[in-house]
Parts: sequence; C-alpha cells; structure tokens
Amino acid sequence: MRKFAIVSTVYILENSLDLFYVVTDTDGTIVSTNELFKHYASHIKPKNIVDIVSSHEDKETLIEAVKRAKDKQPEPARVYARTKQKNLSERFNVWNIYSIMGAVHFIGFQLVDVTSISAHEHERQRVLLEEFRFMLSHELRQPLTSVSGLVKLISGNRSLSETERGELLQMLEQSVVNLDEAVKVLVKKATRQI
Repeated sequence: MRKFAIVSTVYILENSLDLFYVVTDTDGTIVSTNELFKHYASHIKPKNIVDIVSSHEDKETLIEAVKRAKDKQPEPARVYARTKQKNLSERFNVWNIYSIMGAVHFIGFQLVDVTSISAHEHERQRVLLEEFRFMLSHELRQPLTSVSGLVKLISGNRSLSETERGELLQMLEQSVVNLDEAVKVLVKKATRQI
C-alpha cells in the first residue's frame, strides 16, 4: 500500500499543472523534471538546480536549504529564490526541498508579484482616467457649450422670428442628442473597464 502511495504521489507531481517538480542527485545535477518545469525553464536549459536561480545570494540560500534538507530528512527545507523569466524580468518561486533515498526532490510554485500587478493596475487606471479626462474636456464639453449658448441666445433675444427660433431649437435639439451620445459612450466605456 505504501509503495502505491509513493508511486501515486510521484505521478501527481510529474503531471502537475500547478507545481514544479525537479529531482536532482546529491550534487544538484538535474535527473528529472515535470513538464511544467521544462516549459518554465526552457529558456535557461538548466543542467544543475542552481542554474535556474538568477542571483548569487539566492544560489547560496538554495545550497544552504539543500544542506538543511539533507540534515533534517525526511523534514523539508523551504527556500525562496528568484528565477529569470524569458522577458529578462525575475519571478519569485517557493521551493520545498526533500532529501529522500540519495536524491533531492524540489517541489515549487511561482509567487504572484503583487508589486508588478499593482503597478500594472495603477498604469491601467491612469490611462483610463486620462481617456475620461479627454472625453470630458472634448466630447462632452462641446455639445454642453452649444446647449448653453443656444439657450442663452433663445431666451435672451426677444426679437427672433418664428423661423429663426425654430432653427435655433433644432440646433439645440441636435446638441442635446450629441451630448446624450457622448454620455452613452462614456458610460459604456466605464462599464467595460470596471
């Protein structure tokens, strides 16, 4: 039964869509990996587990964690390490390291970079606000100015003929339609962005 549980666990790790799984020998040379890790590290083509780590400090920390895992077996050691991405940025990963029967097993996952997500969201909001500012100052202001001017012209000028008054009212109606359309576009845009 125990052998079945071990085989099942290895199968799950090798086929995981969420966890990296790497097995190395005691010197850190990679013996096997799951498909997710192969895809994740395809730009690095690592031969040794320390090849995936982007900074010297993180390499030292990883080596120390492997030593702790060997000393504390079967207890795991945990380490955080930065890995270079294909776009030359870095991504933090958390690794649980197990030393089992002469091999070192690394089970890891990516940490979400909240800072870059926040910065991305901040930039998206800034662009959205800039678009709204433009629409308010151009798309809404022009028909609103027309409406205001036409109302003043109609109400302040008693000497207008019925024909002139009718033409001004048609212009006023068109300005209101334009203003209504601009508001609808603005509301639609805001609804899409929320």
